Amino acid sequence: MPPRARRKPLPASLSPARREFAQAVRTLLDDTGASLRSVERQIHCSRSALDRLAWGKVQVPDLQTVLDLRQLAERKNPAGTVTGEELQHLLQRVSDEDKRTAAGPAADGVAHADDGAPAAPAAGTGSPDGAPVPAADGDRRNSFAADILWPVDELALHLDSGRYEHAVGMLDYAGGKASAVESAAAIKACRGRGLAEATDALLRKVGSRPEEIVFAVVGHLIDAGDVADARALTQIRCRSGRMSSPPVPMTHRD
Repeated sequence: MPPRARRKPLPASLSPARREFAQAVRTLLDDTGASLRSVERQIHCSRSALDRLAWGKVQVPDLQTVLDLRQLAERKNPAGTVTGEELQHLLQRVSDEDKRTAAGPAADGVAHADDGAPAAPAAGTGSPDGAPVPAADGDRRNSFAADILWPVDELALHLDSGRYEHAVGMLDYAGGKASAVESAAAIKACRGRGLAEATDALLRKVGSRPEEIVFAVVGHLIDAGDVADARALTQIRCRSGRMSSPPVPMTHRD
């Protein structure tokens, strides 16, 4: 059994579901018995992204990245680690918790105590309607790029401090591996911060991804009011010669 890494406790401000998910990520990292640098190379995910997952800072965690981490942990620790089913369940809890928070304390029909914590459910309540299934890329029912606080300040700090390896890692992940909604949030955040080169790099990286991801990012950008970058991304994809169907209209939807 690999030794457990010494990490600072998770912040008390984390919600219960996010705390459990971050702790599961920490367990997976411990079970690999490897450094973040080594894990980064083996699952092709930046150290910055892994660190943010372990601190519960990712608004919309990428399921595939977490599953890749789990597979690595399982290879290194055959005795057993966090299961894929447990991870999907935790991700669903994070999603449900975010929706309840966004809708307000009484929107889910669950009584809440004075401190905001859910009270014990009455008989027949408090159970999900279906099995936990992570939302697919491009599903705008639950998440919008405008609602995600992508860590653009962290990126700017890396650039200002000359830590270009970390900056590139963040851009590689956000543009090449993150969910469509997080990629769109990264583009919007970099554009809003005036990081034109970073924005262009993200657009190029997203433009080389599978077509359904590109279309989903375009849709999220439009929903977030960033029509110019949605158009630019579509043009990048068209110039690549791999656009097999017409892009979505460059107008806002009601």
